[in-house]
Amino acid sequence: MLYLYFAFLLSIMNLTSIKILLPEIMIDLGVELNWLTWVVNAYTLPVAALIPIAGRMGDIYGPRRFFLVGVFTLGIGSLVCGISPGIGLLITGRAIQALGAALLVPNSLAVLLSKTDEKKRGRVLGIWGSIGATGAVIGPVVSGGLADIFSWRGAFLVISLLAVIITAAALRQMLINGEIGTLASKGKRNFDALGAVVLMTATASLLLGITMLPDWGWENSWIRASTVAFLLLIYAFYRIEKTASDPLLSPLLMKNPCFNLGLMVGFLEQFVIAGTLFVMPIFFNTVQGHGAATTALLLTPAAVTVAFFSPIGGRLSDRFGPGLPITGGMMIRAVSFVMLSQITIETAYPFIAVGLALNGMGFALTSTPALHSVLSTVSAGQHGITTGVHNMVRFTGAAAGTTIGGIVLYALIPASFEGLVGPIPGFREAYLLAAIVCLPGIGAGIYLARLRLRKKEEESKRGRSSEQA
Repeated sequence: MLYLYFAFLLSIMNLTSIKILLPEIMIDLGVELNWLTWVVNAYTLPVAALIPIAGRMGDIYGPRRFFLVGVFTLGIGSLVCGISPGIGLLITGRAIQALGAALLVPNSLAVLLSKTDEKKRGRVLGIWGSIGATGAVIGPVVSGGLADIFSWRGAFLVISLLAVIITAAALRQMLINGEIGTLASKGKRNFDALGAVVLMTATASLLLGITMLPDWGWENSWIRASTVAFLLLIYAFYRIEKTASDPLLSPLLMKNPCFNLGLMVGFLEQFVIAGTLFVMPIFFNTVQGHGAATTALLLTPAAVTVAFFSPIGGRLSDRFGPGLPITGGMMIRAVSFVMLSQITIETAYPFIAVGLALNGMGFALTSTPALHSVLSTVSAGQHGITTGVHNMVRFTGAAAGTTIGGIVLYALIPASFEGLVGPIPGFREAYLLAAIVCLPGIGAGIYLARLRLRKKEEESKRGRSSEQA
């Protein structure tokens, strides 16, 4: 099963490494800054829109084959990026990468969960989260190093080579074990094509509006149109699923509190992660004058604690249910954001490092249990779609957090930091906003804990009744 972990690691490295390559891409290809937005969006928008669809296809037809296609497609997209002579082909390659990642992520986890005892699911999800954190750390560092040695193209070509190696290793192992066609849903299942198209279009409309809001502004007709389109399409999706014979996402699942609260926490924990991955790098770059490589290293306390505490969060979720670690994790994150809101131009790095480490710890205790809560509501035949929807919501949360955090930051940040005393305007408000956004997550964790306690009490009553009978 190691190939599943390595494939996921590669997808995360690919996701997090692009921003450190953008300056060199702009110079080498001779393009304006606004084109770089589409180098990023050509990946994030398709991934978020396609990942639930890819997960559902794996549920119906077998996740292993879609996993293999996904890893290979990621490699093809990386090759196209690496050899692209201009910005147009580079953006095309990024879109191909996105298709590969959308197929890879939910189906790799579905295969892994099929081999996991339900009582140990949280532990496995914790290891999965730890690998994701490791990829987030080493992605920019490795890509930056490869760019220094070979140029930015080398970073893409190495990803392509690794994808081919992982595909070959996975295919060999699956053939040996006779697993290629296994794990498809039993019985005749229909793919809800109409629901898939509507959900995909709704997600793309929402994310396009969110990501382009800072550049285009709310007065832009495209922004308003994308918002209206999302609202109409998501309502249409719900109506379609209510009448579909084999819905993409069961309407009963949409009413399950564990499912909905898990998605809500997933959205919130990604919304506030912008405080770490967007606001703090700007502080290191703009206020303290560090370069991209140094900034990546200065952010490592958060990633290290995520990697360390993710398995712990998974084990806590197995033992006590997701509510308790979610509550504690969101509380820790709120405290870390309040700490970071007090940074000044003279704040020593150890104080910042503690804040980042606490933030990573809180994220680890929140992220895995949130996914655990969502997966606890479905059977094995729905792991792909459930994981896909969860990731779609997380992508949306990250996009919303980055956009809103950026609007708050740039609206209040001073033109000059010379002689500034006390917390820095813009950074202070952005971090306090993140702390406030953690509060609904704390409430969701408490409610999930109460649901688990109530379930335990009902099981205890049924046990006593059966004994008396």
